[in-house]
Amino acid sequence: MGRRNPLLQGLLSSLSVGFYRLTVALPLPAARALGTGLARLAYYAVPRIRRIGMANLDLAYGDTLTRAEKTAILRESVRNLGLVAAEFGRIPQLAGEGRGRWFRVSGSENIDPGRGGIVMGAHLGNWEWLAAAGGTEGFRTVIITRGFDDARMDRAVDAVRQTETVETIDKNAATGPLVRKLREGWLAGILADQNPRENGAPVRFFGAPTWGTIGPVLIARRAKVPIYPVSMVRDDGGVYTLEFRPALELQSTGDFLADLAENTQRCQDAIEAMVREHPGQWLWFHRRWRRRERLEREWVARQGRRRDKGGVNGDNEGASMEDTPC
Repeated sequence: MGRRNPLLQGLLSSLSVGFYRLTVALPLPAARALGTGLARLAYYAVPRIRRIGMANLDLAYGDTLTRAEKTAILRESVRNLGLVAAEFGRIPQLAGEGRGRWFRVSGSENIDPGRGGIVMGAHLGNWEWLAAAGGTEGFRTVIITRGFDDARMDRAVDAVRQTETVETIDKNAATGPLVRKLREGWLAGILADQNPRENGAPVRFFGAPTWGTIGPVLIARRAKVPIYPVSMVRDDGGVYTLEFRPALELQSTGDFLADLAENTQRCQDAIEAMVREHPGQWLWFHRRWRRRERLEREWVARQGRRRDKGGVNGDNEGASMEDTPC
């Protein structure tokens, strides 16, 4: 995919930075009102949002929901994105006034304090607050980031994401440093709900065939750490709950490819369960079920190598973190 026009990218970055500065200057309720107002405008002004979002909801829920129910979910999904954008600038305040006022924490006892682990989330609720909010429990988290085309935008966003308990690693050089951090007892934040462009395994999501990123499974295997599903969803009063769920039970049969496929499916099942609990807070207008011919070819090739080796693969098939950003 080519990069955007530099002039257009610069304009979008300037608008985004201006929006960020405005939301930081405003009281949180006013910032939220601004974010949801712009989201409402985008819902009607950008047909692609309604087209892709409704197609996804039709695929996921079929006839089990009415058109009106699906429309309500999609509108809330767009509203949620507006809230995430409006609340982004509050990340530095989460360790102070945020806890108890803006969010609470549940399930931290599920995290083994004696070892590192992957906290696997989705674009659900306020995913941008996850790592910083976890720092209030004493967890040190490293998050994988995908850089913006515009360097100024990249620096501005990265400066907000990094706190005393949160570090960022660029996806292009993530695997080695990330494994080292995990072995030192850090948590790694990975969002694993989107359709990967690289390093995917065939899965079913909401019962429909698609692709799931293999990143969490491969990294967990290499670093010998557990995978914890995590979410941060909002209640009717606007207060979030950061919830750490028990570690996934992962299959280990010695057949690398079979284990990779099964464990990737278990990751997607965990994400689906979280989305089903709060469907209006998930990013429905991403092309989650997009077909990937390249991934199909790569998966067939992996199966061929597996047959050539007598049915068992070693853990020697590298994967970047291209499609597992947090």
